Amino acid sequence: MTLYKQKFKKQRFPAHAIKPNLLIDSKPVEDSNELDYGWFKSPTNPESIVRGFSHLRIKNSFKLRAYLYTERGNGNGVVYAIPIDKDLPYPEECDQSDDPFLSAPKPSFALDDFMQAIEGDKTPLSYLQASILFHELKEFGARWHGTSWSRDIILPLNEGQKTHFDYCEWEMLKDEPEIIEPHFYYSFEGNPIAIFHTINDIGTVTLNRYVHTFNKEDYTMQVELTCIATAATLRDDIYK
Repeated sequence: MTLYKQKFKKQRFPAHAIKPNLLIDSKPVEDSNELDYGWFKSPTNPESIVRGFSHLRIKNSFKLRAYLYTERGNGNGVVYAIPIDKDLPYPEECDQSDDPFLSAPKPSFALDDFMQAIEGDKTPLSYLQASILFHELKEFGARWHGTSWSRDIILPLNEGQKTHFDYCEWEMLKDEPEIIEPHFYYSFEGNPIAIFHTINDIGTVTLNRYVHTFNKEDYTMQVELTCIATAATLRDDIYK
């Protein structure tokens, strides 16, 4: 019974645990032109995001590189894990990815999931950091209409945000969360699970739950997003 309680005990985290905790000097990794449009190689290194988290690292045999897409102020990006001895090809030299939304270029030697190239110390904090990293890399290079995750505010709110959201009249779609702070536990099957809640103010304001269920062997995961409540649209004057 003691072992069971240790295994299934939920560990809560303070709000600052979701933030990168190391300072990184990001240097360009690809040549670029400010007039680039369509798909092009990102001069910004997505590895700098990983290196900001103290409990995670990139496997020695891989590196992360990205393509960006721009069109009339909108932007999207896609990150790939590629072998350390390979160079990122130009977009026109690649086949398209299986993602019908972006139709992004994908090198033939890239991993299907960039989280396959991530490793860590297997602590609860490392899984929380990995869940944040996943969303940051998924929205790498996004701008304007390409953004979604970047408008998520992870709960609990600070005092300024609380004052702003006092104007909300929430319509509950699901039960109110018992634990609002980011937290971690192991499932009955032994899978690491990291959960946090957010408020997103794009269009209709939503209260959301993100559940990240990790594979036992690595930091790849399945993500389940649930809208818990909705509220009226708010002013565009809050930030993380």
